[in-house]
Amino acid sequence: MKQYSILMLAGEASGDHHAAAMLRDLKEYLPDVRVTGIGGDKLAAAGMRLLHHYREVNTIGLSEGLGKARNIYNAYRTMKRELMAGGHDLFIPVDFPDVNLRLCRFAKEAGVKVCYYISPQVWAWRKGRIRKIAARVDRMMTIFPFEAETYREAGVQADFVGHTMVRDIPPDWDKTELRSELGIDPESHVIAVVPGSRPAEISRMLPVMCDAVKIYLGRHPDTRILLPLAGAHLSGLVEDIIHAHHVKISVRSEEAPQIMAASDGGLVTSGTATLQAALVGMPHAVVYKLDRFTWFFALRVLKPLVMDKDLHVAMANVLAINSDKEGWGPLKEMLDAGIRIPCRECGRPLFVPELLQDDATPENLAGWLERFSSDHVLISAMKRGFRQLRAMLSPRSAGGTAAEIVVNCLQGR
Repeated sequence: MKQYSILMLAGEASGDHHAAAMLRDLKEYLPDVRVTGIGGDKLAAAGMRLLHHYREVNTIGLSEGLGKARNIYNAYRTMKRELMAGGHDLFIPVDFPDVNLRLCRFAKEAGVKVCYYISPQVWAWRKGRIRKIAARVDRMMTIFPFEAETYREAGVQADFVGHTMVRDIPPDWDKTELRSELGIDPESHVIAVVPGSRPAEISRMLPVMCDAVKIYLGRHPDTRILLPLAGAHLSGLVEDIIHAHHVKISVRSEEAPQIMAASDGGLVTSGTATLQAALVGMPHAVVYKLDRFTWFFALRVLKPLVMDKDLHVAMANVLAINSDKEGWGPLKEMLDAGIRIPCRECGRPLFVPELLQDDATPENLAGWLERFSSDHVLISAMKRGFRQLRAMLSPRSAGGTAAEIVVNCLQGR
């Protein structure tokens, strides 16, 4: 049997997570497959040889991007050389479109098939990119159901392959059992604070979360506050911020989904954790800030010109808005229950509250923590909506997993 070679680029933590799960599945079909490229610890553990770690190229905000420009350029050159050398059967870009779409052009020039995993969010902004994608990508694998149809309409062979987290996160985690494993009193009220996985993100978000927790603990002093640490390298930063704010927060090494599944409510920084919170059924508010220049540029320049009017930072809201256009889904659950959570920017109702930039104040965050502990109508409607989100993200048919489609691409089917 031929030994296939794959080049892959996953430029951030969420891509590393999804791609690692796909690679583990792929090795069940092709145990000897060689995979090299850019990724993180999870891809390395799954068997990929790292040419660069994604931390070298991952940025957030314009000011941070400038500081890593040399690293990004060096990694880009490495991947370009690998593609042009012609030693790989398949290139699998994983999200990260600003770099990956450029590399797709070199893959096509070198005659290397491109099977893109986790679609660039053309539905959200820069919709003109879909023409570029159609010219450079042989197969698109999407993790959100509404994306595949958008690509098919543009002539791209696209498949909705289901979301990795649906498989990773069980639908019926027993909260009492989880709390026992975590050493938490089953009768106590528990709040999770999830400030992100990047140092700059944590430095912006954790202080305001700490201040919100102090307000909430002033009213509910017996509440347990848990923070799942996104990586051991972040321990010093997190502990320093908590200590400086004189607040009692227990930093835990367990994975974020476990902590959130054991919690009654929480505050979550925009990103992968927001979808994890939805899938474990934890009522939560999504909280996010950027440096002021990046926020101004995104809100006043990018959004009016190239962003979709229904773009929101919480993926749960994007999914809810798409299903609401068909007359069903989580948003309908909230409105039918008499609950309307308005978007500050566009005015339309949301499923999950988003507290962004100047709205991300300690008082506002503490107010939502209060509702998650006492507003039982809100809590019930949210939980019903979370179950609908899980159903939306589940694979639709057998034979269409990401690993199976990669095998078909490699074998010319």
